[in-house]
Amino acid sequence: MVTKEEQKLIDGCIQGKTESQKQLFLEYGPLVKGICQRYAASPEEGEDMFHDVFVFILTHFKDYNKITSLKGWIYRIAINKAVDHYRKSRAAKFTPIENEEFVVSAPQTPIPEVLTMDQLVAFINELPDRQRTAFNLFAIDGYPQEEVGKMIGETPNNVRTLVFRAKKRLQTRIRNYLNHEEFEL
Repeated sequence: MVTKEEQKLIDGCIQGKTESQKQLFLEYGPLVKGICQRYAASPEEGEDMFHDVFVFILTHFKDYNKITSLKGWIYRIAINKAVDHYRKSRAAKFTPIENEEFVVSAPQTPIPEVLTMDQLVAFINELPDRQRTAFNLFAIDGYPQEEVGKMIGETPNNVRTLVFRAKKRLQTRIRNYLNHEEFEL
């Protein structure tokens, strides 16, 4: 399933050629960055995940089986690294994030009546970790609830609840944003 151009890119990366690594970064960077930003709690955390994913990809090209597309392989690595990051951060916390309060004031400048993709991603990033991860895996990446549960250590019923709560929070957040009101998550 690998094209000649992809094979040349893979070979160049395996050989450590800077031009090939740069081309890989330019070609697949936006895909990986989008995934990392959706799963991260902050832009800085997303950048850290983004760099970790690319370091992993560049050091593991020898493991690429060429049965799946290069894009699919990179996509899967980015998702797995995001879930690994979630598991590590979840294990390090002593109190659930749902117990924390988020209070944000409405901006002083007028808000446009349309919602951009960047704004939506920012709203998703405001979700508590468990909800954000379950929502991303199920609603955006399309994994079945059973598989999401296995990936994040939850039962399918808990996944269903987390996704439901995430959707409700997002609906409220977007409605408040569009109504120019102060909000509390």
